[in-house]
Parts: sequence; C-alpha cells; structure tokens
Amino acid sequence: MATPARAAHIAAGPTILGTTVFSDDSSGDSLCTAQMMKRDSTRCPPFGPYAREVRLNFLRSRLPDPLPTLEVHEIESPDDAISPFSFAYVRPLPAPTYRHPEEAAVGLPPLREFLAGDNWVTVMASLDYNGEIWYEINSDEYIKAEYLSFTQPSRFAGVIVTEQPQYPFGWINRDVYPSSVPGGSERNDVVLRRYDRITMFAQEPVGDHLWYMVGPDQWVEQSFTSRVDVDPRPEGVGPNEKWIEINTYEQTIAAYEGDRMVFATLTSTGRSSTWTPDGLTRIWGKLPSTPMRNQDVGPDSSAWYYLEDVEWTQYFNGAYALHAAYWHNSFAFTRSHGCVNLSILDAHWLFNWTTPYTPDDAKVVYSHDGDAGTWVWVHKTAPAPNLIITQ
Repeated sequence: MATPARAAHIAAGPTILGTTVFSDDSSGDSLCTAQMMKRDSTRCPPFGPYAREVRLNFLRSRLPDPLPTLEVHEIESPDDAISPFSFAYVRPLPAPTYRHPEEAAVGLPPLREFLAGDNWVTVMASLDYNGEIWYEINSDEYIKAEYLSFTQPSRFAGVIVTEQPQYPFGWINRDVYPSSVPGGSERNDVVLRRYDRITMFAQEPVGDHLWYMVGPDQWVEQSFTSRVDVDPRPEGVGPNEKWIEINTYEQTIAAYEGDRMVFATLTSTGRSSTWTPDGLTRIWGKLPSTPMRNQDVGPDSSAWYYLEDVEWTQYFNGAYALHAAYWHNSFAFTRSHGCVNLSILDAHWLFNWTTPYTPDDAKVVYSHDGDAGTWVWVHKTAPAPNLIITQ
C-alpha cells in the first residue's frame, strides 16, 4: 500500500505561496552576497548565508498575529482515581504468594512465585495477619506488603479536535529551552515543559537537524517534539469511515472520521527489537480489561512480563493491540513489546469511539460483518526537511 502524501498545507521545496524565492540548486556550489540576493534571489541556493537570513525573516513575517488557537476540548479527567484498580509493582524478587497468610505461617509451599522480569498486579484488599500487612491480589491469593510498590498511572491525555487543524501541532516530549533562531543558542527566559502542546508554524533544516518555529522567536529542534499532521485517508478507507493513524516515528496517534481529524495524542509503541509493524488492518476484538504476559519466555526469564488488568484493550493486527499502560509515563517514546501503549484516559476515549460497539457490561466483543472494526493504519514517517509549512 502506498504511503499517502502529506497534507496540502505543506508546500514543497523552495516555493513559498507560489513564488520561487530561491534556486532549486541546494548543492551550495555558489555563494550569494547580500547584493546578489536582493538583485535576483532565484539564482541563489536556498540555504546560503544571506539566503537563510532572508528565509528566516520571511518565515517570521508569515507568523499569524494573533497566533491561531488549535480548537480542542480536553478529555474529562476526574479529580479522584482514573481507574477502579489499584496497581502495584512486584519487587524485590523472588516474591511468593499464598492462598492465605496462615499457609505461609505454617510453612506450606507458596501458591506461586514471581521470579524475574516485570510483574504488575492489582490489589483487591488488605489484611493484617499477626501484625503483618498482606494484600489480596486475586481471589484467594495473598502477598506480603513488603513485595509491592504502589504506583499512580499517568494522567496525561490527548485532545478532542473540534476543527480541522490549520498547522501541524504536537507536544514537547522533554523539557527544552527554545532558541531565537534555528540552531542558535538557547534562550534562558523561556522553557517549554514535557507534554506542553505546541503548533509548528514553520520549519527549517540546519545541518542534519530540523527545527520548528513554535512561536515568535521560538525555535525547537525536532527531536524534542512529537508531531501530528493532517494526513489523507489511506487507500481502502471509505470517505465516511473511522480510522486511526499511528506514526511510530513521531510516536503520535490521530483519529479520523473520514477526512476530519477528531482526536490526537501521544503513544509508546514497540522498541527496535519489537517494532510495531506497519500496515492497514482493522480492530477485531475489544476487552475492557485483560491480563497480559510474555508468551515467548517463562517467568524465570529477565524478558518475562506479567500485567494484570490491562484496561481498554483493542486488538487490530494479530496479537498487536492498542491498550492502556498504567506502568509507565513514557508516552512520546518507544517502550512496548510491540503493542500501542496509551494513557488510561486516552485508551478509554478511543475504546468508546471505535467499533465494534462494546456494551458497558461486555467482557469481550468481536467485530463482524454487521459491525466491522475501526481501521488502524501504522506507518513510520519522518518529517521531510525540504518542506515549508505555509498557509
């Protein structure tokens, strides 16, 4: 399947708003003086010293005043817990469990042992037995409190997009001080924080790096961002169908109804050794909550993982799924064993939006001819450095 071209709001090469201002030759064999640039800019290479100054002045002049606002609604986040489950990490290892603390007291063998890898459980209740705190993690399965470390899931959430975005947008993926010009020194009067939402009004390559203009005299190098573009429907997706776009390069997700973007957020997909595969598939099964484990190794392997109550799971390509990840807050960076990790709030929103329809009391739902699953398109597409964002 061919990869769709970028959206129409990005113009190619040295053409800006239909006017050629620089030569198509970017080899750098010629060098323009300021006088030559003013006399005939079309003979000058696009990234020569004076050409760059003209270019940056042009991009600065194109910055809208006032800056447009991305029209979005925030996902509702309750003041209290965002999940009915209490999550805990099992550590140190090995960690035994028993049907009841009394069995441990009389020396009976454990029900099971957590031996290696990453093990996460959900806690149902606590019990004080002979002055020691035990936690019930499943029906008739208890573990000593000293083996559990409780965690609070990430409260990060994407945005419901209420109007088609005019510009590419995204999030800062780690704290950064912007520069006044691309490739310049950091400003010490402004800091952009992780998960701050930004709009990309222009872009400029400097050497091997791409820089985005995110505000007046604010340029950020591309690796500090995760970007969302309005992209056309993949071939095979109908004009009125729902579909989800996952860009594993940017670590972003966008949800569409036909050609209209309706939601966008950050994700964590598979690491290099377990990369999430490209392709266009459909959601075939949905589970409000399910356990997950590594099927390729045993519980004594360092690669083992065991995860209880993984919420809002949606399988779309064999065993690959979109699902909530309560065990990390690394959204915008690869992290998973191949699945598409989302915050709990984002996973819940997508679960309710996608097909097949899932009743509130359903344990599992499968797609069928009468209720086909939502399309999921996975691709790895980096921003092209020779593109100029325009309006």
